[in-house]
Amino acid sequence: MRKPILLIAILCVALSCNRYPDPSVKSVKDYSFNFQTYQGMKFLAGEWVSDSVRFRAVNNNSPMNDSVKVDFEVVTGGGNITIQTAYTDKNGLAYTGWKLGSGSFEQILRAKSYDLSGNFLSSTKLIEYGFKNDEWDAYPGSPDGNITKMVADTVNKVTFMIANSMLYKQGERYFEWDEIIDPVVNLPRTINIDRTGTMYISTWNGELVKSTDHGISWETCTKPFPDRPYYFYPYISNDNWVWAFAWDHPTRFSKDGGIIWNDVVSDLSSFGFGKVFRLKDGSLLFHGSNCCSLNRSFDNGLTWTKIVTPGYSIKLFVDDKDEIFIVTQENGIAIYKSTDYCSTFTSVTIVSPEWGDSDNDNYFIKWNNFYYVCIPDWGIMKSADLTHYEEFWHNSNLRDLFIDHNGVLIAKGWNMSTVYYRKNSKK
Repeated sequence: MRKPILLIAILCVALSCNRYPDPSVKSVKDYSFNFQTYQGMKFLAGEWVSDSVRFRAVNNNSPMNDSVKVDFEVVTGGGNITIQTAYTDKNGLAYTGWKLGSGSFEQILRAKSYDLSGNFLSSTKLIEYGFKNDEWDAYPGSPDGNITKMVADTVNKVTFMIANSMLYKQGERYFEWDEIIDPVVNLPRTINIDRTGTMYISTWNGELVKSTDHGISWETCTKPFPDRPYYFYPYISNDNWVWAFAWDHPTRFSKDGGIIWNDVVSDLSSFGFGKVFRLKDGSLLFHGSNCCSLNRSFDNGLTWTKIVTPGYSIKLFVDDKDEIFIVTQENGIAIYKSTDYCSTFTSVTIVSPEWGDSDNDNYFIKWNNFYYVCIPDWGIMKSADLTHYEEFWHNSNLRDLFIDHNGVLIAKGWNMSTVYYRKNSKK
């Protein structure tokens, strides 16, 4: 008889607890926790995020009466905080100051919340970024994480980029970007600059616009392919001619900054994107995107002579001394050099990328006395003469490389959401 009575008693206690829970035990679902300081902001390592980082922890059932204990701690980065333990005020706010360290690029501050009985409630993170010299900082945010094109004017000290089909100008710091709103610049796709500082933007709807005042104002050029409502591939040769390529149209060029367009009067086609260089003897050197399409013209592009290249030629570059370099897909990625206008080629280096892709614009970038050579799916090499190379950064996720007007290297990965910055303290 005693067992049934004991069982009934236990059931009664359980039902009583369900109906009338212990008021000293509070459910986490009754609370809300969040940092009111913005997540993902950019700073220099060693700077203050704020002298009053705000954290809010509120009991939604009793927001004006229930205080919460908050323990602040630096998780990564090695920074410092001014207040380690605080209690929320009547608005649910607790404060601390946070100075970033230099231990990592991504820096994390954590807030652990407890009720006044000492019961743990929640752990909340605030993530900010601290940029450092001489290291690659991988920033995963927008808009720069989505960069596709960039130009830098070293004379007038401005840098522009295109990301998410919008135009941005670099701010006072190399990792800050301000969106440029201009009715002439509609759906920008690419941006280029000639040797006079004139900038050209091509759009997704086949327009070409330019700026002759360092990006302050923009004007519409004559459309290179009037009947084509789609994008085309522009290129500015080193003699400031503007070239336009499209898959379904003949190659065209403009000598006057995009006002009058001329057809290449031959069967020469780029099959998409191409590059053109004016050599010191007045001839033109042209490389299209299709295999081994290196050609030379002595009559300003009216007729072309095909040049046989070693391997599967995919890229062309000509330096200031008229030394010609081609990139081929021979035994991986090989760079060949010619000092006799393509009569002969000499192999200068070979690397073995993971995939051997060629989908980038900027194989060769020069800053001061050095070239930075970007090999997609492999990384970056550094060279003083494009004959002798050293490994600068091995990164098989790398796709493209840019450089701003102060020499900051800005690299793009394949995931289309991360950008890598490197500011070198030594020139």
